[in-house]
Amino acid sequence: MVSDAVTDPVVVTMTGYFAVTLAVGLWFGRGAGEGYVEFTLAGRNLSLPVYMMTYFATFTGGGLTMGIAQQAFIEGISAQWYAMTQGVAWMTMTLFIGFIYSFEVVSVPELLGRVYGDYTKYFAGLFTVLGQIALTAGQTIGMASVLAVVTGIDLDTAFWISVAVFVGLTAYGGMNTVAYTDTLHGVVIIVGMLVAIPLAVTNVGGVGAVTAEVPSGHMNWFGVGLVQIGTWYLMYITVAGAQQQMLQRTWSARSRRVAMFGTFLAGTVITGYGILTATAGMIASAQGADIESSMAFAWTITNVLPDAFAGLLLAAAVSSVITGADSFLLAGATSFINDLYIPLRGGRDRLTDAHLVLVTRLTIIGFGVGAALIAFSGIEIIVINTLGMGIMSVLFAGLVMMLWEGTVREAGLPGFVVGGLVFVAWEFGLGSPEFFGEGQVEPAVPATAAAIVTIWLVSVLYDGETFDNEEVREHASQDMDRLTAGDVADVADD
Repeated sequence: MVSDAVTDPVVVTMTGYFAVTLAVGLWFGRGAGEGYVEFTLAGRNLSLPVYMMTYFATFTGGGLTMGIAQQAFIEGISAQWYAMTQGVAWMTMTLFIGFIYSFEVVSVPELLGRVYGDYTKYFAGLFTVLGQIALTAGQTIGMASVLAVVTGIDLDTAFWISVAVFVGLTAYGGMNTVAYTDTLHGVVIIVGMLVAIPLAVTNVGGVGAVTAEVPSGHMNWFGVGLVQIGTWYLMYITVAGAQQQMLQRTWSARSRRVAMFGTFLAGTVITGYGILTATAGMIASAQGADIESSMAFAWTITNVLPDAFAGLLLAAAVSSVITGADSFLLAGATSFINDLYIPLRGGRDRLTDAHLVLVTRLTIIGFGVGAALIAFSGIEIIVINTLGMGIMSVLFAGLVMMLWEGTVREAGLPGFVVGGLVFVAWEFGLGSPEFFGEGQVEPAVPATAAAIVTIWLVSVLYDGETFDNEEVREHASQDMDRLTAGDVADVADD
């Protein structure tokens, strides 16, 4: 087992790293309670380096680090496309990100509601919250499992330590804490991987020694199939273009230029990241590691690298899972408050800034503990997770159709409903079928296409009300100015 190879320097290094993480989170989150926009969007003031790193780190969690290594351990180098397609998709989305940034809002459902109406906002808000809670639950059990294996701590203790760290920091500092701890983890894991993986390859005898020992076919760069590669790319366009955990960062950037350039740079970095993590999985395979595939990354790091270096990189890897969990948690709480709670309380003008920050913090704690209990109980969350992610991706159709002047307000909700039904049918009815042995078509792709077609058809066939993007921008900007200035009605919070 991996834990047998772990020595005290690894644990000491990991402990020190987590202490630094806490210090960074506490320091940069210290002013988060000053206002609702400060808490949820870091005051719309993230600089380019911080924006790039938090955007990168949000999706460099269990999937892109441990997950790719696991798949490479089983299937080979082609697992790296999971990251490369994501990077290329982000770079593709750069210009669209500029368009989205121009709307000064807090959440994706809020923007959709301003365009397509309140019912659309509630629909989008509900599925965003469900999806983000499910994603948080998935990340929670993942980080606890890795922490338990590499340190020898029992799983229950590791689990609740993980929960306390990411829930506490997120509730304390909001986007400021999340963004700056993301930056720490991102810098460490990028630099660490660039040094560690070449060193690990050298320590096991070089590239030839790895390729000679892996199973036949593991060096096929297109082994996952061209259809799979293509639909991963299209799926990640919808993720970057519509999901709250990503666009909440976009609206936190201090300028349109920062949002666009930062997204492009994050995509550039992540394009090559999967090659490094896939190599870690292949090293474990080549060395004949007798382990669960999910521990391939940890096995390579702890068995091939010096202890202190291994501890630092493992700490960053576990922390990268935390960056996913806290991002999903903040996104879910933000959408709940902004798109469901505030309307139920009669609108922003009836709530003080202090009240909004307080209830957002309480929501983070409630959602975080709830997600942890879901994960800890062993309840199957994959259906909720898949459905929530699918609906969030389908929301991209509504944002894209804002570019067409013929779109009518009444078309949004029917489009999302049809897209959601197609997603369910494709994923749960057809089982995301393979095509010509070249991989699966991700359900977000046909679902988003169906939503776009539906919005177009309704707009063509129904004589409804169109909208003006400039007018939407102006109203959103006025509301944001009032929120930033704390200009809300001085009313009781009863």
